[in-house]
Amino acid sequence: MRNEVDRTKVVVGVDGSERNRAAIYYAVAAALATGRPLMLVGVVDVGLPDQPEADEAPGHEWLLLEDIREGVMAEHPRLSVRTLVRFGHPVSALLASVGEDDLLVVGKRGMGPSRSMRIGTTALRIAARASSPLVVVPPWWRVGSHHVGTVVVGVDPAADEEKALRMAFLEAMRSGAALRVVSAVDLRPMLVWDKVLGAPLYRQWEQRSVASLAQLVGPFREEFPGVAITVVRDHGHAADVLTDHSGDPQLIVLGRDHPDGLSIGLGAVAREVLNVADVPVLVVPVVRPKGFDGSAPMSDSTAGAVKSLREPAT
Repeated sequence: MRNEVDRTKVVVGVDGSERNRAAIYYAVAAALATGRPLMLVGVVDVGLPDQPEADEAPGHEWLLLEDIREGVMAEHPRLSVRTLVRFGHPVSALLASVGEDDLLVVGKRGMGPSRSMRIGTTALRIAARASSPLVVVPPWWRVGSHHVGTVVVGVDPAADEEKALRMAFLEAMRSGAALRVVSAVDLRPMLVWDKVLGAPLYRQWEQRSVASLAQLVGPFREEFPGVAITVVRDHGHAADVLTDHSGDPQLIVLGRDHPDGLSIGLGAVAREVLNVADVPVLVVPVVRPKGFDGSAPMSDSTAGAVKSLREPAT
């Protein structure tokens, strides 16, 4: 199916549910902040339902979209707002509505209290397949609700994180927020195998990690001098480190495996953060090095270090 692309835009999936309003609010705010047009996309699912919620409004998507469009235009008359109704599965239909430089916004579906709310299947599948940046918005988000918080970005110095880092800097600059750059490494496999032999490799990692992180962040410090930056390096599982050091953010930015646009999958770290975060999460497709695991972004791989410990000296 051909993408409906004319110029970069903000695209939001609309399903008529009360919880979907937060995604619309976020998309409107993002369009206003970036000067992009807004596209409201409704999907008529002609296949099996994707676990519909009880508060969804079935059918008449075109009427629903026009009502929402009129409401947005009444409040923001200078904003360009389009509507689009697609037929098919919600995941494939929404993905076909965006180009690689567009921003796609979807609601976070699921049940439970804020700190344990699980991401819904549609949002999870889109996050795993989207070639464009994607924001997953929890249902309680409102404009200004997290405006005083920092923007937090998780990075892996060993990967090509430039796109994710740039988007984090841009978001911080637009909102006037401070930026926290978080990097983590899980050395437990190395140290559990042999703490004595692992210690020299640990020190080597420390030196290499500091240098690579400084090299990654340095150019952005110069390009965005008005953004206050804090760099955090810690040890442990990447998702735990990221959430522990997030504080009370307004946005969390993560990279997702996307080598040459062919990857379909969501790493364990991104999946866990999407599940537990109670603020919007921006997922950015990034290119990982060949052979990168993808299950532990924000971490230098310890596989090579462990392998070198196991190989006999020659």
